[in-house]
Amino acid sequence: MGSSIPLTSTRPGDSGRIVRVLGKSNVNRFLTDLGFVNGERISVVNKTSGNMILDIKGSRIAIDRMLASRIFLSPE
Repeated sequence: MGSSIPLTSTRPGDSGRIVRVLGKSNVNRFLTDLGFVNGERISVVNKTSGNMILDIKGSRIAIDRMLASRIFLSPE
């Protein structure tokens, strides 16, 4: 895979595959339960004040800037 970027650096319409999720075990478990796992394709639907609406596995999920900063992806 190429270089990875933090999810917070993306814009609506951008997409990529998750390559890394940082954080303590409880944060990782929470994000994993939502479907944020390595290799999963994700696309940005909307971004407002750092908060994001994402499309992952056919579902739309809203996360705040703090959680988004822990997810890194390889852009497509």
